Amino acid sequence: MIFSKKPLASLISCLLVNTYVNAQTSQDQTPEENIEVITVQGALTATPLSKMATSISVLDETTIAQRQAQHLEEILNRAANVNFASGASRGRFIQIRGIGERSQFTDPVNPSVGYLVDGINYSGLLAGASTFDIGQVEIFKGPNSARFGADGLAGMINVISNEASDETSFDAQFGAANYGSWNIGAAVGGAIIDSLDYRLSVHQNTSDGFIENIWLGRDDTNNVDELTARGKLSWQVTDDLSINTVVHLIDVNNGYDAFSLNRDRTTLSDEPGFDTQESEAVAVTLDYEGLESADLKVQTSFMQADLGYGYDEDWSYVGIAPGWEYSSTDYYFRDREDSSFEAKLSSKISEANAWVVGLYFADETEDLTREYTWLANPFESQVDRVDFALFGEYKFSLSDTQWLTTSLRLASQTLDYVDSNLIDEKIDHTDWGAEVSYHQNVGDTSMLYLSLLRSYKMGGVNGQSLSKVDDEDVAEFRQTILDNAIFDAESLIGIEFGIKGANQDGTLTLDFSTFYQKRDDVQYKNSIVNGQSFVDFYENSTDGKNYGIEASLNYMLSESLNTFANIGYLRTEISNITRQDGSNIDGRDQAHAPTYHVNAGVNWQLSDSVNWLIEFDAKDEFYYSFSHDNKSDSMLLVHTSLDLELFNWRVSLYARNLFDEEYANRGFYFPNDPRDEYLPHVWEQFGEPRRVGVNFKYQY
Repeated sequence: MIFSKKPLASLISCLLVNTYVNAQTSQDQTPEENIEVITVQGALTATPLSKMATSISVLDETTIAQRQAQHLEEILNRAANVNFASGASRGRFIQIRGIGERSQFTDPVNPSVGYLVDGINYSGLLAGASTFDIGQVEIFKGPNSARFGADGLAGMINVISNEASDETSFDAQFGAANYGSWNIGAAVGGAIIDSLDYRLSVHQNTSDGFIENIWLGRDDTNNVDELTARGKLSWQVTDDLSINTVVHLIDVNNGYDAFSLNRDRTTLSDEPGFDTQESEAVAVTLDYEGLESADLKVQTSFMQADLGYGYDEDWSYVGIAPGWEYSSTDYYFRDREDSSFEAKLSSKISEANAWVVGLYFADETEDLTREYTWLANPFESQVDRVDFALFGEYKFSLSDTQWLTTSLRLASQTLDYVDSNLIDEKIDHTDWGAEVSYHQNVGDTSMLYLSLLRSYKMGGVNGQSLSKVDDEDVAEFRQTILDNAIFDAESLIGIEFGIKGANQDGTLTLDFSTFYQKRDDVQYKNSIVNGQSFVDFYENSTDGKNYGIEASLNYMLSESLNTFANIGYLRTEISNITRQDGSNIDGRDQAHAPTYHVNAGVNWQLSDSVNWLIEFDAKDEFYYSFSHDNKSDSMLLVHTSLDLELFNWRVSLYARNLFDEEYANRGFYFPNDPRDEYLPHVWEQFGEPRRVGVNFKYQY
């Protein structure tokens, strides 16, 4: 499936003209009150989406329900130019506009795309990303360090669970699907006393997974077993002071047995792997509005996580190919602790000029123990990372319809690394993120914007490669390993133009942006492959380019028929990468950066109580890695659901990937099959096959 550039450009042109005409017409009319206002919570101050000078995909409870999603990875295709990689039990490595990590093994990851839940930093921890009782998912695209710091180089995923309120409520759901899948969840909330409200939720998601281990005769070696509990407490202490507390408990005990020597959904592993997360987190937010000219907000959080990840490295069993085979496992156990503090002052609400100033402090410690068959003793490392930042934002009104917004973040980071091989490295780095945006209202319901942005990502230490510097198998690469002990910071400069608009009655909404991003000192993973020995390490390329468009359209054809489309077009380029085999990929597309990405569908209200949804996801082929030139296939997935509402109940019959399309979301290239004497092949981890199920939901 290929989309030509000319029809796509024509479509965007039509959308822009249509929105402009509607906006001009609205100048002589009064906006209707039924136009939905979506508020973005992840900005420095809560801001209507229609006033944000950046591309953001906002996925609400309705979107999650339509997709019958139990996990974040099941709704990511609803956002244009967002891709993800597995390499674990879940797609927990996110790429936005072609930028983002694709795996994690020994070394700590500096995320290009961060992940926040209720203000708590879970970057890199998407295994437990349950979507039950989630009110809103905000996907910020492009340089966002001015808002989020180093984790916002390419974007940020900000998730907000449903808030505590004084209204008594009870929500419950139960569902079942093929592959031994079932889920059950409940949420309850209300007032404890007049000034104290609560909300509690718990959700269990279980599946056998989509793999059959034919050697062990099991179909659950790649299983899903995910338990999530959340609690919120909102205390209105005085008229001016409120204190909000959030508690998270996550227990993920998933299997990991995804890669097949047969290159299908059957495996031969005799020691299947695992992907686990046990974490506890708490955040306390204080809001004080008693100052004369500003409001004060202070948030402190703490998160502790025990993480386990391991796999059968040979993907086979003893006896599969005597004389050629090997047998090994590779296990990683991490203990991570994150604590953070943020305080900010925001000017009182004003239609004219407004400002925000604040400071941020975070301390993260990650201890790793690697148990690997070929190591005489477990490998251990510890990373301590301290971040400090000062930030601010100022909105300057030029006229009744024009304004400028400027944001600046000044940041420093200290990283201390030490491991059991007596490697001791320290990095001190300062950097900055910024945004300057011009806004122009067009009529009552549309806005044009132009933004210039800069973001950054800190450097790090290649502990995994340094740990192998004296291995005989890679002796000839010793100097290369030493030369790449440390990799530098990366920066990203972008320019973005967009329009956000709606017609007078809200039946047509459009969010369009076009962007150009230049990457400097690109961090990428290189690999040394020598027979069955592997050494991965990060280094810096000279630069890269990422540019394209994003468009989100929603149109009510009638009171009963609603259409939507989310369209992404992306072009990327990387320069000055020389692989260890001497080949050069200067000018090639970046990894995990498909050229087109489309999600579109129709919601048809068949009657007052029956709704039918049909939608599709289309994505272009993309390179799996920088270390080889193999690609995924393009994909086209069709989904549908039929919802019946009766009193407080909703029953949903659904099918995702209706036509059982086979597609991959992670790929490697190396030799690993002893049966053909270790010829190199492309090894792929496949995405979700056809899912057919039913969900029951009750709401009071």
